[in-house]
Amino acid sequence: MINLERRKQILDILSSEGSINTNDLSDRLGVTGATIRTDLRDLEREGAVVRFHGGVRLPEKPRDEVSENYMVRSITNTDLKRRIGKKAASLVGNGDTIFMDASSTAYHMIPFLANTVDVTVITNGINTAIELQRYNNFKSIILIGGMLRPHSGTIEGLMSKEMIKRLSAEYYFVSGNGFSADSGLSGNNFYELELKKNCGEQSRNIVALVDSTKIGDDSSSVFITPNRINYLITDDNITSETADYIRSKGINLLIAGEDRK
Repeated sequence: MINLERRKQILDILSSEGSINTNDLSDRLGVTGATIRTDLRDLEREGAVVRFHGGVRLPEKPRDEVSENYMVRSITNTDLKRRIGKKAASLVGNGDTIFMDASSTAYHMIPFLANTVDVTVITNGINTAIELQRYNNFKSIILIGGMLRPHSGTIEGLMSKEMIKRLSAEYYFVSGNGFSADSGLSGNNFYELELKKNCGEQSRNIVALVDSTKIGDDSSSVFITPNRINYLITDDNITSETADYIRSKGINLLIAGEDRK
């Protein structure tokens, strides 16, 4: 088990149980105490866990910057993301070329793409690319070049713009920190948002992946306006009033977890 997988598993355990004895954690993961201590020290440095004598727990209220940590995001609203990922994958046809952003929501599409054939995936997500390469049904996996942001698993930066200009795709599957039917998808990191804009410009269809907890939230910067969003996929916790309002903006709303669209 590589470091990332093991540390994500630690957060999964803590998400389920709240806290755990360090020795018990070592036994459950089948690694040495020294390895666990290194993992926990690094996770604590990132603000993802709190260590105490003999054990570890999740923080009561993560710092704002911790919300950008990939491993923290990967265990947040996982059921909603899985359902959204399944619905998103249903749009992809054999032979398509797609952009996928580095979001944990887009990541949850991957198992549901396993039955497609000859799909080319372009992504700026290190963790997304690593997971994709576990499957042998994809035609190509293209990793966008640039700067790797620590702990986020995200490649970003304006240096990737020229590479993206040479590519095109049928769909861009993208998430953000928030979505408003009036303003669109928004986020906080300028360099990553510029990359997302560039990917959107090279895609025939933009598919926003937004769980219901993010709808109505506005982050600091809008990067895709509502008129550019062809599909918005969310979960069935969305209210009918909100769904109707989103559709009134001309967005094709797909609701994961129920039969109607």
